[in-house]
Amino acid sequence: MKFLQNKIFQKTQKPLQAQNRFALTNQTPARLIGNLLILLIITCVFVITVVLRDSIISNQIEEMKQQLFNYSSQHGFGINDIIVEGRKKTTITSLNEKINLNRNDSILQIDLNELKTKIEDLPWIERAELKRSYFPNILQISLKEKQIIALYQSNGKYYPIDKYGNIIQTDYIPNVPVMIIVGEHAPEKLFELFNVILTDPELFSHIKAATLNSERRWDLTFNDLDKGIKVKLPEENIKQAWEKLRKINNKYGIFKRKLTSIDLRYEDRVNVEIAQ
Repeated sequence: MKFLQNKIFQKTQKPLQAQNRFALTNQTPARLIGNLLILLIITCVFVITVVLRDSIISNQIEEMKQQLFNYSSQHGFGINDIIVEGRKKTTITSLNEKINLNRNDSILQIDLNELKTKIEDLPWIERAELKRSYFPNILQISLKEKQIIALYQSNGKYYPIDKYGNIIQTDYIPNVPVMIIVGEHAPEKLFELFNVILTDPELFSHIKAATLNSERRWDLTFNDLDKGIKVKLPEENIKQAWEKLRKINNKYGIFKRKLTSIDLRYEDRVNVEIAQ
């Protein structure tokens, strides 16, 4: 039976607290020595397996190694807990399916690199770090989940996009307003745009949508999707155009005026439309 729960994955026992995670109250000196001997034997078996990997004997060694793992799990090396930090969007069910460990499994048998790869295959996971601790035997998993910066609108559906412009293939309902990205191949070009417009967080916070036109240039919609100000950026020199917009805003306060559009596509002038 799997035992993955919330932050601390115990189903029937009281979760361990951080301060007693490494307590040795249940370990006698004799038992500790016995556990270390088991660990030494398992290490020797690993070495022999590598040496004899292409021989007939290796099959017997693999079987013996599995028996030693089974024995070790019953004599001090069974998994006591799995502790996960950093999980917000990833579901317990999907994480449980990737980890796929039982309470009686040997903590020595876990392939951390293989398990790390499986966990990082989950759509929300950007990076996972795993480590073991002993007495009690705990598998610690630290997750860094992907940060959502926009929603990509395509064919009437919305897809979350991370800070690198990658579409995250999962269902997502934002609990706060998120910028809408529109246009064919827009996600691939989003990283370049964000490198520019994130230089002014206050101005950036007013952007409601970014539309890629003909895969060449961006229009930004500020404050309101339907009645907001549309800022037309040029195909090239986006950084200079954005800097020009920053100066205009700092001097005149564009959001205090009844504007419908600001055209920054030309180097020598700025065209502005005022609401009627």
